[in-house]
Amino acid sequence: SRSVSMGGPVFPNGMSSGTMAIDRVHYAGVPPQEPALVSAQTSTWRTALYWSAAAAVAALVGVVVVSRRGQTDGQRSAASPFLSLSYKEMPKMAELWQTSQAADDKLKRQSDVKFVTDFVFAGVVVDIYEQQMGQTIEGFGGAFTDAAATVFAKLSPSVQSRVIEDYFDESGLGYTMGRVHINSCDFSQDSYSFDDTQDDANLSHFDSNVQPNTQELIPFILAAQQVLKARNRSLKMLASPWSPPAWMKNNWNMDHSPKPCLRSGLEGTWATYISKWISAYKNHGVPIWAITIQNEPENDAAWEACVYSPEQEADFLASHLGPELEVAHPDVLIFAFDHNKDHIEKWAQAIYSNPEAAKYADGIAYHWYAGDGFAAIQNVHAAFPQAILLPSEATYERYRWHQGVTLQGGDWSFGEGYAHDIIGDLNIGGVGWLDWNLLLDSHGGPNHVGNVCDAAMMANDAGDDVFRHPQFYFIGHFSRYILPGSKWVKSQVANSASYQGGPRGYGTCTQDDGLQATSFLRPDGRIAVVVLNCGYAALDFKLKRGFDAAMCSIPPHSIQTYLLWPSEAHAAVRSE
Repeated sequence: SRSVSMGGPVFPNGMSSGTMAIDRVHYAGVPPQEPALVSAQTSTWRTALYWSAAAAVAALVGVVVVSRRGQTDGQRSAASPFLSLSYKEMPKMAELWQTSQAADDKLKRQSDVKFVTDFVFAGVVVDIYEQQMGQTIEGFGGAFTDAAATVFAKLSPSVQSRVIEDYFDESGLGYTMGRVHINSCDFSQDSYSFDDTQDDANLSHFDSNVQPNTQELIPFILAAQQVLKARNRSLKMLASPWSPPAWMKNNWNMDHSPKPCLRSGLEGTWATYISKWISAYKNHGVPIWAITIQNEPENDAAWEACVYSPEQEADFLASHLGPELEVAHPDVLIFAFDHNKDHIEKWAQAIYSNPEAAKYADGIAYHWYAGDGFAAIQNVHAAFPQAILLPSEATYERYRWHQGVTLQGGDWSFGEGYAHDIIGDLNIGGVGWLDWNLLLDSHGGPNHVGNVCDAAMMANDAGDDVFRHPQFYFIGHFSRYILPGSKWVKSQVANSASYQGGPRGYGTCTQDDGLQATSFLRPDGRIAVVVLNCGYAALDFKLKRGFDAAMCSIPPHSIQTYLLWPSEAHAAVRSE
C-alpha cells in the first residue's frame, strides 16, 4: 500500500477526508497500449477505494452504504420501493448498475449510493436540473431485417426464446421499438418486391399477402410482440423503403439509383404501393407506427437504393405520399431524411420550408455514419422545434473489429461508441435510438452484396448459440431504465474534458470525451442518470441533485446507470 492524500471532497461539517493508506489497484483488461495503473492525482476516489474510505468516515459524516449485492447480472427491482412512502420518509438513495471492462461487470447491480447534503468538490460534477425538461422518450430498439429473421429461424426454440426475452422482456433490454424494410434491403439474401409486373401502375398484381416475409420476418416480429403484450406494452414499428420495384425506376434495377430515381408519372403509384404495404402488414397483425420516406436518400448504393434531392423528397411528400397516407393511414407518422447527420440541416430546411410538405412531416430521422454531428442536430431542433428527432440507424461494419476480437466477445469499443452516440443524441432532442440488425450470423450477414456488419447479438455457425456483444450491455443502460414516457432532464457535466477536435469516424469515443451524462425523469417519478467513461483512467465525480450530492466513481471503459429517488414535485408522476 501507499499513502495518498485524499484532496477531494470536503463534507458538510467541514471535515476533509484526510490522508489514508490505500492499495495499489490494477484494472485487468485495459488495452495494452493504455496504462493499466492510474495515478492518484488523476483518480483518488475509485469505486473500491471510495467505499473503503466511506466505511472509515461513516460515523463522522453520516455516510451509509446499503449493500444490494448478490443479485445476478441484469436483475433490478420490479417496482419502485418508494411508492408507499411519503416524500419525507423517502431515503435519498440511488440504485446503481454498471458495465465495466475492468471489473467484467455486465449490467451488474452495485451497492446502492446514499446522498448527503451537498459538499464542496473541486473535481468533475454532474449536476441535474430537473426543472429544465425536454422531449419525451418513445423507446429503444433494433431492426427486424431479413438477415436477422433468417438467422433467428435457424435457431433452436430455446435459443429463439432467449433472443426474444433478452431483447424485449423487462428482464432483458426492454426494447419497445423496431424497424423493418419495405421490399428487400442489403441485408436480404436476394432483391425482391411485392409487385414485379412491369408497368402495373394500378398495382393490380400487388402481393397483399407479402409472401416473401411470411415465413421468417413477420413471425420474428410477432414473437417480439407477444412478449411486449405480456408486459402491457406494444411494439412501435418504423418502416423504411430501400428501393421501389425495378420497373418504377429510371435504371430498371432495384440496386443503385439514377437521378432522379423514380420514372416520371409513377410517383403516385409508389406512394400507393407504400400504403398497400402498410395495410398488408397490419393485416398480418403488425401495425406500423411510422415510416421514413426513403432510407438514405443521398446514397447511390450498390444495393437497393433510390436517390432524392431534398426538394424532390419534399415534393414527393407534399404531392403524393402525404395525401395518400392521410386518407389511408392517418395514424402513421412520417419522418423525412433518414440519412447522415452532416446534411440534416439542409434536408430539414427543404422539408419545413415547403408548406405542403411540412404539414405531413412529423419529424426527421437520421443515421450516425458521418460521425457525431450533434451540433447539426441541435441546430435543427432549435430551428424546427415541432420536428420529432429520431436516430434511426447505427451499426459497425465488420472491418472495424480490432485485432484479437472474437465472435464470442465482440469489440468493447463498439459498446462505448454506441453509448457515446446515444447520450449525444438524447441530449439534443432524440426521442429514442434504433440499432441496425438485431441478430446476424458469424460472418456478419447474410447480405447479398457483402457489406457485412457487427451486431449486438451474433449466432455461431451451428446456430445453437448466440453471443451478446458489448453493444448489448451498453444499450441496456438506457433501454432498461429510461422507459417510454420518460422526460429528458438537463444534466450538466462540469470540470471534465470534452472532445474539441475535428470530424472523426462514426462511433468514436476516447479519453478526450471525458465524462458524459444524460438524465431522464421516468413516469414513476424517479430520475435515471447514465454516465459514460471511455477513457483509460477511472473518473471520480460528484453527482448532484439540488441540495443533495453523492461522491461517485466510474472505472475506465465503463458505463453506469443511477436510478434516483423521486423528488417531492414529481413523486406523483405516473405512466402516460
